[in-house]
Amino acid sequence: MIKLFAKILLIISLSLSLSTFALSDDHKSSKEIISDLKSEIKELEAEPVKSKLLQRNTKYIEDLKAQRDALLKEKEKREKIEAAKKEIQKELEALGAKPNVDTKDIDTDEEIIALRKQLKELKDKIEKEKEEKKLAEEKKKAEEKKKAEEKKKAEQNKLDRDKAIQRVKKEIIMLGESPVSEFEVNNNDEYIAALNKQLAEIKILKAQEEKEIQQAIPEWYTKVPASTEKVMYVVGTHQSDTLNGARRMAQSRALEELSRKIETRLSSKENEMVDEAALGSDSATKTKISFIAQRVVKEVTVSGWEIVEGKIVDSGDGNFRSFILIKYPVAQVYKAFINRIEQSPELKSSVTALKNTETFKELEQYVSEFTGA
Repeated sequence: MIKLFAKILLIISLSLSLSTFALSDDHKSSKEIISDLKSEIKELEAEPVKSKLLQRNTKYIEDLKAQRDALLKEKEKREKIEAAKKEIQKELEALGAKPNVDTKDIDTDEEIIALRKQLKELKDKIEKEKEEKKLAEEKKKAEEKKKAEEKKKAEQNKLDRDKAIQRVKKEIIMLGESPVSEFEVNNNDEYIAALNKQLAEIKILKAQEEKEIQQAIPEWYTKVPASTEKVMYVVGTHQSDTLNGARRMAQSRALEELSRKIETRLSSKENEMVDEAALGSDSATKTKISFIAQRVVKEVTVSGWEIVEGKIVDSGDGNFRSFILIKYPVAQVYKAFINRIEQSPELKSSVTALKNTETFKELEQYVSEFTGA
C-alpha cells in the first residue's frame, strides 16, 4: 500500500514538473507567466481574476489569458470608436458645430451614434438651407425677370402710344387743324381716343368742305397755268369764319407751295452747275452754294410775287372759302442766286469755273430776258 501511494506521488510530481515545463513561455515558470499576465491586465486598467480553490496553475493561466485577450479586444474596439468619434467631431467642427456629447456621461457606442446623428442632422440642415437659398435666389431672379419684362412691356406700350399720338397729331396738322391739348385728358389712352375723335370729326368736315370746294372751285384753280423757266404759278385755298382770315391763309398756303417749288427748281440748277464745273469733290464749295440757295429761297415769299386771280365763296354756315392764284417770275430767283455767287468771298476761287458752265450761262440768259438788259 505504501509503495502504491509512493508511485502515485511520483506520478503527480512528474506531471506537475511537465506541466510547469509545458506552460513556460521562453522558459518562464508558471509563476512568472501568471505575474506577467496580471501586470498586463492591470495595465489594461482591470483587476486580474482570482485563482479558484485548488485550481491548477495551467488553468489559472488560461483564465488570465482569456481575461487579457478580452481586455485587449475591448481596448481595440474603444480605439476604433475613438478614432471614428474624432473624425466625426472634426467634420462637425469643420461645419461650424460643437459636438454635444460628453464621453464621461454615456457609453462610447452610444456617443458615436449620437455624434453621427448630430452630424447627419447638421448636414441635412445645411443642405436644406442651401436648397432654400437656391429656391429663394431662383424666385428672386424670376421676380426680377418678370419685373424687367413688365417694365419693357410698359415702355413698349408707352412708345407705341407715343407713336400713335404723333401719327394722329401729324395727320390732324396735315389737314390744317391744331390737335387738342393733352392737358384736357387724364392719360395717354384718353388722349389717343380724344385725338382719334378729333381726327374723325375733321375728316367729316373736310369731306364736306371738299364737296363744297368742288362745287365752288374756279376753273383756273383746277387748271393752273403751266410754269416755265421764266414764270411759276401756284394756288392756295383756305376756309375761315372771317373774310380776311380766309384770304390771308389762302395766300400763305400758296406762298408755301411757291417756296417748295422754287427750292426744288434751284436745287436742281445748283447740282447741275457743280457737276459741270467739276466741283463735286469740293465739299466746302458745295456747302456754300447750297447755303446761298437756301437764303435765296427764304426771300421768295417776301416780294416779287403777284396775285393774278382770287375768289371768295360764302359757305352758308358762317364760313368763307378763299381761292387764290399767284404768279412769280422765276428769273428773279436766278438773278439773286448768281449775284450772291459772284459776290461770295468763299467762292472767289471757284467763280470762274462756275460761270463757264452751261447752267450758269443759261441762268444769266433768263435774267437778261427778265430785266431786258
